[in-house]
Amino acid sequence: MAGKNNTMNVPKHSVSAIITAAGDGTRMGGVSKPLIMLGGRTVLEYVLDAFSASEYINEIVIACRDSAQIEPYADKYRSQLPVRLVAGGAVRGESVFNAVSAADPSSKAYAIHDCARPLIRMEFIDTVIEAAFETGAATASSPVTDTIKYISDDGTVKTPKRSALYAVQTPQIFLRDVYLVSAALAKKNRYTATDDTALAEKAGFKVKYVSCDEPNLKLTTPQDIIIAEALLKARSVREI
Repeated sequence: MAGKNNTMNVPKHSVSAIITAAGDGTRMGGVSKPLIMLGGRTVLEYVLDAFSASEYINEIVIACRDSAQIEPYADKYRSQLPVRLVAGGAVRGESVFNAVSAADPSSKAYAIHDCARPLIRMEFIDTVIEAAFETGAATASSPVTDTIKYISDDGTVKTPKRSALYAVQTPQIFLRDVYLVSAALAKKNRYTATDDTALAEKAGFKVKYVSCDEPNLKLTTPQDIIIAEALLKARSVREI
């Protein structure tokens, strides 16, 4: 992976990690996703491990619902770098903006990541960061393998070309000005989106889509916990 050579000359300790951990976990049965246990550790710890290991990250800001629950885990990492907790918003975009507003103003970029994706590795975080410093914005993604059908309200069915479809993941990395301009324009125009790349593209910025070469599963339903545990076991076997 590119994260080892720093070919883009990304300044060390120049990126604020923004971790969204404020979801209500409705499809998970109301369970707090950051505190789900996988192999004896919480989802949050896997995420904090990956981001705190990156030489590019200068701090971690976590947007959460219950800071009392998150605080003991955040405190474990404060000997390595600053870890701050902020209140999450009613929707994901508000949570991200709250965390960005509390971030170090000297940071050159923001690395936005859903806490519900615990399989992310430090090496791939670095790869996406380097891509963002080249283009202004970049995101983890993966090619779609299923055939997708678009069914309109009137029942009309269209089949998009599968090779042109990508599933957007996190981390999503934005240079500071790219994110701030995108967020400001979205607020001015009352535009909302399910991820931040859509805000950047709506504002006219180019986003680079970086294919993740390992599973980057998002925990959404209880079945995903079983899959994540299996993937972690397989990873540990490969690393022996």
